[in-house]
Amino acid sequence: MPDHKWDLSRLSAGERSALKRNAGTMMNAAAADAIEGFYRALTAKVHQYEEPAWFAALCMQCLWRENDNPQVRSFPEMLRTIYQNPDATESSRKKCTGYLDIIWGNDGFLLGKICSLVRSMRSENAAVMPDFEELADDLSRWNHPDRLIQRKWLRIICSNNQNNEEEKENVD
Repeated sequence: MPDHKWDLSRLSAGERSALKRNAGTMMNAAAADAIEGFYRALTAKVHQYEEPAWFAALCMQCLWRENDNPQVRSFPEMLRTIYQNPDATESSRKKCTGYLDIIWGNDGFLLGKICSLVRSMRSENAAVMPDFEELADDLSRWNHPDRLIQRKWLRIICSNNQNNEEEKENVD
């Protein structure tokens, strides 16, 4: 995405902490200071129906420290690395695809699953971080009746092709 929709440098340490504390919490249940930080960080218009997904992604990005300077990779590509690891257990592979049938809803169940994966990624390698703006965009379109995002993710996760630019272009 060429234009960033948020800028974390606009936030104080306290606002970043509030967002971090609310990682995995749906916007409708989040603390007011985290929601305030979300609106202060925004640099572009986000439609009201997209806000819960964008809030969730911003909170998860705050799990990384400002000085981590991680390499940014697509979330499904990071899942592919786990899924295709020859030493991966069936349980780890299931974690990469098992939530694709869950709807994005106010109950926060899907968000909890994704946040758990993100926390695991963070603890294993803080030098790499998901592209949270892409993740937010995907989550905001998650419930599309044609399941375009889920199909895109499965193509990337299960593909042996390391360059998935074509998959990204086909969904947009």
